[in-house]
Amino acid sequence: MTMEYDVVVVGSGPGGASAARELCRAGKKVAMLEWGGDSDWIGSHLSVLPKVDLKNALPLGHAMMVRGITTGGSSLIYCGTATKPAAFIKEQTGIDLMPYADAFEEELGVAPLPERLIGDGARRIMEAARALGIDWQPLPKFINPDKCVRDCGECMLGCKRGAKWTSREFVKQAQGQGMTLMTGVKVDEVMQENGKAVGVRGRGPGGPVEVRAQKVVIAAGGLGTPVILKRSGIEEAGQGFFTDPLVFTYGRRPGQEKGSIYDVPMTAGTWQFHAAEGFVLTDLAEPWLLQLSSLGLKFRVDQLPNLRTTLGIMTKVKDPVSGTIDANGKLNKKLEPEVHKRLESGDARAREILLQAGVKKSSLWTAPVKAAHPGGSARIGHVVDNNLETRIKNCYVSDASVIPDELGTPVVLLSLCIGKYAAQRMLAGWN
Repeated sequence: MTMEYDVVVVGSGPGGASAARELCRAGKKVAMLEWGGDSDWIGSHLSVLPKVDLKNALPLGHAMMVRGITTGGSSLIYCGTATKPAAFIKEQTGIDLMPYADAFEEELGVAPLPERLIGDGARRIMEAARALGIDWQPLPKFINPDKCVRDCGECMLGCKRGAKWTSREFVKQAQGQGMTLMTGVKVDEVMQENGKAVGVRGRGPGGPVEVRAQKVVIAAGGLGTPVILKRSGIEEAGQGFFTDPLVFTYGRRPGQEKGSIYDVPMTAGTWQFHAAEGFVLTDLAEPWLLQLSSLGLKFRVDQLPNLRTTLGIMTKVKDPVSGTIDANGKLNKKLEPEVHKRLESGDARAREILLQAGVKKSSLWTAPVKAAHPGGSARIGHVVDNNLETRIKNCYVSDASVIPDELGTPVVLLSLCIGKYAAQRMLAGWN
């Protein structure tokens, strides 16, 4: 099957969806290819499992990590937290993404949750942190408070009420402007003629697929994008990446009726330690199935009866760009000593807060190291230029892969900005 378009976008996460919407608004004929499916069945562990890639879910030499493989990508399973673009991006590249961030925040109503939606666990943790002199504040959220309900806690399973924004919304808007969405298509490589991209090649439900286009946008995420680029001859892709390692610290507070598992994840937290010590802290508990797995891996089945009343704090840390991703998607990356130190420092702070909140010391435990937000695998100045174009002319990247340095923060708002910026640079140079 062969088709022709002005632009083909590979990936439907925030970066790809943002770029596609911008291109459609400019009148371009766009096709979007998504490896996963487009099912609207969400809101439970059973519904989410077919929508995630579990290839890196086991700790085989690197932190445990999953990513969304469905329309909307990992935005379907993120916590709905918005973070402004890091200052170092402008400092290192000269690219100012802040105006894009401001515009998206206004369009999508990004704001902290109202008081009525702050759950018992999140409130208890916030009060304890503040009592210790920690600057713990409600975090800006991609959540519509009119659709959100208290004590749900299902954000990471896909919000069945439609309260949490996902890039599926931008995909639908682009479809309304004529974009073609093709799901179940896994792209292998960029097709080239005379050093220029002329489309992509992969496989779909019916066999081989070729989509020809004047320009190509790769937005398959921090793990998927470098694989496609490597297979297209860009060997420097995947030479270094970051993953934002994280741990969850848990404890049982006697008398606590509802624990963190019921709260909107990442209701509040602190950036107080990010610049100097490399970590952030927020209230957060894993969905119950993941928490059960963590209990087993850490041999803390004694805390199983307390799962629903446990308080949880997540430590997320910066991760230096290192390691490799090969053309088959295999990760080769170890947690460096400074990462271990950051995780340990954050865990110690989390334990201090939980004890202040009234948690029994004997119930404290820390889940295995996991990771999120892979990026930096097609960095600006290394794989793409300041227009986000690769050395294959007319082939662009518009996701967290282009971030040039360690991050340690949520990436959805940043990826939206990257997608819009890439589309605008592409349009400015259209000929």
